[in-house]
Amino acid sequence: MECKLNMDFSKINNYIFDSDGVLLEEGKIIAGASELTRHLQAMGKKIYIFSNNSTKHPETMRTHYEEFGISVDGVINSGMLVVDYLNKQKIDNVYVVGEDGFISLLRQNGIEHHEGDVQAVIVGMDRNLTYEKLRIASRKIINGARYIASNPDNSFPTPRGLEPGAGSMIAAISAASAIEPEIILGKPNTYGYNFIVDKYGLKRSETLMIGDRFETDILGAIQSSIHALVINTGVAKTRENPGKYGEYTASVIENLSELLAKTS
Repeated sequence: MECKLNMDFSKINNYIFDSDGVLLEEGKIIAGASELTRHLQAMGKKIYIFSNNSTKHPETMRTHYEEFGISVDGVINSGMLVVDYLNKQKIDNVYVVGEDGFISLLRQNGIEHHEGDVQAVIVGMDRNLTYEKLRIASRKIINGARYIASNPDNSFPTPRGLEPGAGSMIAAISAASAIEPEIILGKPNTYGYNFIVDKYGLKRSETLMIGDRFETDILGAIQSSIHALVINTGVAKTRENPGKYGEYTASVIENLSELLAKTS
């Protein structure tokens, strides 16, 4: 489902925003974010954050947004999707390649991280990645532990440019173990979009995804029958044609201020 810029935005009641590169860049707010979200909420629209970044606990993310004056109706990240999947698979002891916020979320939901015998290895973005972590993770996978990953983003937008994301960690562990993950839960997997629709009772025809990375944010939305719009910030601004990915196309908007004007 391609989003046309001349569409009737009054029929869109639910706005799902990617976080990094769309509303924030390495923890700092992007121009126009607070003005747009306040405007949409004044019109009675619902606002959700859907991030592939598993490094922070969702409640930490919510608090961070509130510090910038952005109130949202829900925060979903790939860590929550991992928790949901592990619960369904009855997995409660794991080895995690990931940061403290991710490990805290897992433990809060009864899933323990340790270096002993585990049911699965979980891989997310880890800016403290070491050879030892790679060694332990790949050895456990080779020895039969299930291999589950948070998201496929190879890079992560920062003010310095793109830097390694979870996909880079997955690539290293897959190369070392010669085994691929059984599932990568974040965007573009439709698992997350279905999770949001079910959790918040959203109508797909009334929902719009705004993201900067076509191969994750936009592709997943299209395949989930949700409207999608590329914003030319974050990763998108490094692309020659950010509104095209293989056979798929989507409309592109320059920035949040332009979206504010279109929805006014």
